[in-house]
Amino acid sequence: MKNALNNVTKILVFLTIAVHLMFFLIEAIFWMQPEVYNRLLYFIENPVALDYPLQALVLKKLFINQGFYNLFLAIAGLNGLQLLKKGKYETGSALILFLCFSATVAGIVLACSTKAYILAFFQTMPGATAFARLYPLYRNEMSKS
Repeated sequence: MKNALNNVTKILVFLTIAVHLMFFLIEAIFWMQPEVYNRLLYFIENPVALDYPLQALVLKKLFINQGFYNLFLAIAGLNGLQLLKKGKYETGSALILFLCFSATVAGIVLACSTKAYILAFFQTMPGATAFARLYPLYRNEMSKS
């Protein structure tokens, strides 16, 4: 696993972390900004007969919670990178793989449950690609120990 994070894979992992930090900011910090909730509520297609400002207010705590999940995933990825730097390959790789797997599955769920296909693509692809590059190396390394 020592050579697993080549430059391409590092970029993919950093993109995955950046996407989760972006979702944290959008959902937990800027949710009540009309430009933010109007766009996201449009994608969600919530079938409630409430106008967007009222829906945003009703969903505010839910989105704050969701935003912090994204922050914690980003922190896990950053910690994974830090552990790899310190030579703790098993733990660091496991955290990065967890981040990438979570991003991939969350993006698939987003694409299947809303029409936010572009957001889902940007959430899914960097993590899925990094996961596909790292998991075989991680599995191979774990089978040796």
